[in-house]
Amino acid sequence: MYSFSYLQIFVSLIALVIDIFVQIFSFRFILRLGLLKSVYLGFVAGFFGIFLIEFYIVSTRLILINNNFIFILIANLVIYISLEYCYFNFVNLGETARRIRILWELCDSKEGLSVAEILERYNAKDIIEKRLSRLINHGQIICKDGRYYIGNSTMLLIARIIVRMKLILLGKKSEFE
Repeated sequence: MYSFSYLQIFVSLIALVIDIFVQIFSFRFILRLGLLKSVYLGFVAGFFGIFLIEFYIVSTRLILINNNFIFILIANLVIYISLEYCYFNFVNLGETARRIRILWELCDSKEGLSVAEILERYNAKDIIEKRLSRLINHGQIICKDGRYYIGNSTMLLIARIIVRMKLILLGKKSEFE
């Protein structure tokens, strides 16, 4: 006999709320924890939240453990990871997207900005140098003899996961295809 708890419908959403709360709290109140690390911390908290909620459901006998329970748990994990992917990109959009930053700068400038002023602020060489510097400082790449190599492969793994998710969800690797 199959037993189901309606709480399971909301497990992924509850985990996302935990994720967002932990991310915002840790970013605002834990010193020296940057945005990316706070997003990671929120993700891990939400991930563990799913297991805690499922444990609660099982321990209070709202459902019986059977083969369907494992499939529901896996489905909730996949849904949570997909929701987290959306949240991560929402946070990332506001933080790093040049379009958003240009719009904010135009909004802040009462006289407007000329193309020359915008290009001065968003010089491609400066942007690349800043990104390379950030990657080196975080150990994600290393520079030897003027050539760059993969350092810590964590971000590479994340990039591969994101590309695979884009392939699954969008059918292409990037918006340029």
